[in-house]
Amino acid sequence: MQFKHPEILYALFLLSIPIIVHLFQLQRFVKVPFTNVAFLKNIEKQTRKSAKLKKWLVLISRLLALSCIILAFSQPYFSKSSTQQQVNISIYLDNSYSMQAKGENGELLKSAAQKIIENNNLQNSTFTLITNEENLKNLDANGLKKELISLQYSPNKLDLNTVLLKAKGNFTDEIKTLNKIILLSDFQNVNIDNKIDFTIVNSPVSLLQLTPNEAQNIFLDSVSIEQKSSTETTLSALVKSSQIITETIPVSLFQDETLIGKTTAKFANSYRQTVEFTLTNAANFNGKISLVDVGMEFDNDFYFSISAPEKINVFSIGNPAEFLQKIYTENEFNFTASALSSLNYNSIQNQHLIILNELDEIPAELLRSLSEFMENGGNLVVIPSQNIKIDSYNRFLNAFQAGRISGKVENEHQITSINYGHPLIDDVFEKKVTNFQYPKTAIHFQNNAGNSSAILKFDNNSPFISSIKKPNGNFYWISSPLNIGISDFTQSPLVVPIFYNFAKNSLKASQLYYTVAPENNIEIKASIGKDDVLKISNETGAFIPLQKVSQNKVDLMLSDVPLQSGFYKVYSGNNVVKTIALNYNREESDTNYAELKSLAGNAENVTVSASIDDLFDEIGNQQKINWLFKWFLAFSVLFLFIEMLLLKYFKI
Repeated sequence: MQFKHPEILYALFLLSIPIIVHLFQLQRFVKVPFTNVAFLKNIEKQTRKSAKLKKWLVLISRLLALSCIILAFSQPYFSKSSTQQQVNISIYLDNSYSMQAKGENGELLKSAAQKIIENNNLQNSTFTLITNEENLKNLDANGLKKELISLQYSPNKLDLNTVLLKAKGNFTDEIKTLNKIILLSDFQNVNIDNKIDFTIVNSPVSLLQLTPNEAQNIFLDSVSIEQKSSTETTLSALVKSSQIITETIPVSLFQDETLIGKTTAKFANSYRQTVEFTLTNAANFNGKISLVDVGMEFDNDFYFSISAPEKINVFSIGNPAEFLQKIYTENEFNFTASALSSLNYNSIQNQHLIILNELDEIPAELLRSLSEFMENGGNLVVIPSQNIKIDSYNRFLNAFQAGRISGKVENEHQITSINYGHPLIDDVFEKKVTNFQYPKTAIHFQNNAGNSSAILKFDNNSPFISSIKKPNGNFYWISSPLNIGISDFTQSPLVVPIFYNFAKNSLKASQLYYTVAPENNIEIKASIGKDDVLKISNETGAFIPLQKVSQNKVDLMLSDVPLQSGFYKVYSGNNVVKTIALNYNREESDTNYAELKSLAGNAENVTVSASIDDLFDEIGNQQKINWLFKWFLAFSVLFLFIEMLLLKYFKI
């Protein structure tokens, strides 16, 4: 039994006053002489016994009545908690997109929010609402209701250990406060990266799993370009199901909001199916692939953006070469050439491909600029001259870990072997060619690079053209000068596809789409002024992200920015630099749920609830107060009534 006003109990000490008065009463009996003394003594004896009993009974009833009145005013009650104890309830409500799944009362998130609002009649409670994006503290019942009504889905997910740490950070250290934690989620395995450590908190934790009616979910997983020609592009979309199905799912292709194609994904007792669309190459293509599924809606659309191919910047440093100008035409390339003596080093970082054409030596300043160029993703082709300074070239090759020149061979050799499996020429020939006129060269330099891959080889099996894959680009080594006096390679049919692909492979394909994440890094090829910035906007708003400006690109860092799937335009001033497509992460699309009992393990502070109704009833019962003051008032009246009966009917 507990008391709302325990200080009133001190009044019980006042009950000692009537007891003292009773025990030490000062009244004396008066003796009256009478003739029949024996008879009078007998009467006196009987009267004193009756009076003594009556007084004790009256005293007891009076003390009990006063005691009940004092106890009633102290307001006694029975409860598992104190009336003066505040309860801080931290509620984690998973608002990730997997909570779009349909339960008995509609979408899991919305039905859970409604149930909390309906059942929240707890007294002396403050609330903290934790979502995948926010941590809302010190909410009363109305504040919690307001936040739940306005709660939206989030593309972010939150590890449950992180949730517990956030809840612990919200705890108050006040002695009179009881902290409770409620975790409401579908508990997908993808959100449980590590084993949950419930010992992080010492407070009771209640788990409630929100389960959809159907675990099946069909979704668009990814989009890629499978084949591209000068006139057409083949687009491939991967459609997945969370369960093995045998169904035919319609899939549609939109350009902006215009429907331009339809097909079907025919599942034959499988999890996945691929569909293809053929696109006519256009300047820019902002596309959306859609399907209809009654499970979750966030993964029914997939956005992508195909940018118009930009011209490739090719820069030749060294001797002039007419064959390069013929290959790198104006319709596809921005070709420039410069002698070493008049080289503008600032222009190097703006290129995609640089060709060192027959330099006798490579100065240190050029080496530093080319090292930075390759670190930024550029490709480099090195054609030596016949009079190279080997020490200078070896320092250069060593800087790029491209071997070293071991000697000069001045015997004529034919170029007889083609590596058809090399990525540079794997799509050049329809079949292997064995009867063409082999080009030859009179001089070549032997390079012992062990990490290189040969593209063309001499008749002695040494490489004529080789490539070395670098972290951000490719290094190509041609072992012979290509001027007409040394080699006829530039007159052969091999020179065009090889040098053409040198440039084509130096331009990285534009990324079709990006995935919405807490931190997104997007590289934009653009040159902007020192004080200029890029702006991102869509139909709902615009913002300026953090950005790192380089000489020919801008790195955009999108953190702490609420992003939605769809198209975003990147502006430099009033000009659209690029359109990017964003899609929600598909990790939660593959429905795979955890078992709560195994999740809770042997944690003593964890309970598993069956429903939100039961959960709040349990908390309410813990806070339920059974008041007893009415009973004590009733007993005080009863004892007063007994006293009256004693005084009236107990004869002396």
